[in-house]
Amino acid sequence: MGFRPKHTAFTHLVARRISYIEGDKLINLVSFNRDTNALEVTITENGVVTTDTAFPFAHLPKKVKQQLNPLQ
Repeated sequence: MGFRPKHTAFTHLVARRISYIEGDKLINLVSFNRDTNALEVTITENGVVTTDTAFPFAHLPKKVKQQLNPLQ
């Protein structure tokens, strides 16, 4: 049988420094919730930083999705 560690629902992404630019916004990924497929992101626009805790995974560009790979 062997020991299989349970995967945590949250994956912290701050250390990986994944970010992308959409229009005039800089979007940094903070954490990923595997249960709801939602991300916590910080959005920097015109020097103002806001935090979004329910950013949908489907709204990410394809190259960023490949870096996350939620199936692992």
